[in-house]
Amino acid sequence: MFFPIFSVSAFLLSFELHFSASACPALCKCYTEEVIHCNNLGLTALPEDITASATYLNQAGNLLCILSFFQLFPPCPFNSDSLAKPQYPGTFVALTDLRNLNLSANSRLTYLHAYTFQGLSNLISLDVSHCNIFEIHPLVFSHLVSLEILDLTSNKMRYIPHALSKVPNITRLSLEKNNIEVIGKNSLMFQTSLHTLNLRKNRIWVIQGEAFIHLNELHNLNLGHNNISDLPNQLIEGLIHLKTMYLEANRITAIRCPFSSLINLKKLYLNNNRIVYISRNAFSSLKELEFLHLSRNHLASIPHPLFLRLPKLRHIFLSYNSWNCDCDMGWLAQWNASYRGVLEGLHCSLAASRATKATGFSPNSSQCTLRPDETKDACEETPTNTAQRQRFPAASLVLTCTLVLFCF
Repeated sequence: MFFPIFSVSAFLLSFELHFSASACPALCKCYTEEVIHCNNLGLTALPEDITASATYLNQAGNLLCILSFFQLFPPCPFNSDSLAKPQYPGTFVALTDLRNLNLSANSRLTYLHAYTFQGLSNLISLDVSHCNIFEIHPLVFSHLVSLEILDLTSNKMRYIPHALSKVPNITRLSLEKNNIEVIGKNSLMFQTSLHTLNLRKNRIWVIQGEAFIHLNELHNLNLGHNNISDLPNQLIEGLIHLKTMYLEANRITAIRCPFSSLINLKKLYLNNNRIVYISRNAFSSLKELEFLHLSRNHLASIPHPLFLRLPKLRHIFLSYNSWNCDCDMGWLAQWNASYRGVLEGLHCSLAASRATKATGFSPNSSQCTLRPDETKDACEETPTNTAQRQRFPAASLVLTCTLVLFCF
């Protein structure tokens, strides 16, 4: 008796061709029935034949767009050869198993309607970065009860959206590269599960008091590359689990005692600011600090005993400051002699005199007597405490019109 022999490779090829023809939307790539890539195809809407069992959908780099009922915005150009029909709110309603949705780099996407994501109750990760979104309906995330990761990087939002109040389980939130100017007292009050918050490269210049007090689980906070000029004491109160804080490239001129509650902080970035003054008690509560970046400021001296109270400090960067190598800086020589970490950028002659236990520090190698440990230091507020003095109404309370996620 003769039995036909089929190779495993031929069988798999046959299965792949059958799967591709029957389950994968036209022009898309499907690695499995649940993982679908329809990115960079010029699509103006979601393909109609996406299987309901899909768990991953990538529609980045397409031409999704919006249209208001009142025609306040010009419609998207109509093309008779479009790959799909117009997309209306609720398009994703059948994709109840979807876990990951990527809508990034849709440059025509400017608005998210209240029902845009209706049906996506199991969605965990949503990427709508690098679009041109300027407005988000307050209820747009109300259907996303399982959402944990939200990326809104590189859009045109002017404030932290109120819609975040509907997704209290988010652990990672990025609002980098928007046009946000103010962090209000209640802007983040519902984000109690946040581990990572990225507000880098906005226009933030006002942070109202207690803005971060509800973020008890936050580990990483990025406020770099903004317009922050003032860090009032207790501004960052409540962030007891914070590990890393980025404040580089702002307009900060003085550091008094804003970090007193950051008892678990390990990395602090203050480089590329305009800092001319640091209180000797500025970092006294940071017993877990390992990394401190103070390069590219306007510092002339380091007050004694700024680093002595930081037992775990292992990396200090001080480059590109205008150091005045006089006796006020002499204490660093004795401290550096026993320091076991990395100290970079302090271009002074650090040499301790064993005979007198004094510090020869000045360019003339004159002997300097160490000053007593002055633990008392002013941590008063700055005269212009913008973060607590200013009170701005939330801009997001004003919605000019009702829009629909819609494209041709």
